[in-house]
Amino acid sequence: MNTNSYLHRRTAMYTQIKMSADVEQNLDGVKVYGLHLQLTPKEDGSNADYKPEWEQIHAAWRGKSKAEVAAVPIMAAYQSFYQQIGLNPKKYPPSVQNLIQRFFIKEELDRLPLIHPIVDAVNVAALQHLIPLGVFDAECVSGDIHLTFTRGGEAFQGLGEAEPEALPEGLLVLADEEKVLSRFCYRDSEVQKVTDATRQVWLLGCQVPGVDESAVKESLSAGLELIGRAYQCDLGPIHAG
Repeated sequence: MNTNSYLHRRTAMYTQIKMSADVEQNLDGVKVYGLHLQLTPKEDGSNADYKPEWEQIHAAWRGKSKAEVAAVPIMAAYQSFYQQIGLNPKKYPPSVQNLIQRFFIKEELDRLPLIHPIVDAVNVAALQHLIPLGVFDAECVSGDIHLTFTRGGEAFQGLGEAEPEALPEGLLVLADEEKVLSRFCYRDSEVQKVTDATRQVWLLGCQVPGVDESAVKESLSAGLELIGRAYQCDLGPIHAG
């Protein structure tokens, strides 16, 4: 199978995101599942409140040390994945671990990681299930999306960056047919960020060795349900390749 050959299948409502041959070979046991959603704002749901969920998450982790959070088996599974893709999990903890350590182990829940109602809903679901989830504006996508390694020189403008940078070879990225969408599980791009104008999203969850497929799909379903407080959600077309 050459580098332009991918596996793709859809189980029920979930799409399995394609991977290049070298990603499949080097990251055995890693799979990414997604939901492509069409969103229509609800008149009575524009102020979706996740306060009870934030408080429940805080109650579960309040008073824990960073070391105790990092030692949870599911956290350790994603730490191993980070090491596989060349990231130092002590310097760059996986997203769920990072959110818990930054916001939810304090005695007082004095600050929340609020970004946008869609992103907030997805973060709540990720924290409830301890599965890293990502969401991005699907209308920025040109053609199919897939996971691949950079060949070197691809342009990428990370969130908050004023200008694109050229990426080195060998980074794991989510890309479409024209551009890099994210440094996978590490940093999203400006081009695909969720805004108030967003009406289509890809909601993604990553399975790694030591984590059951069912756990990833349950977390995606939870994200869908939470987004549904503010939006009517309809499944979009299969367009991941």
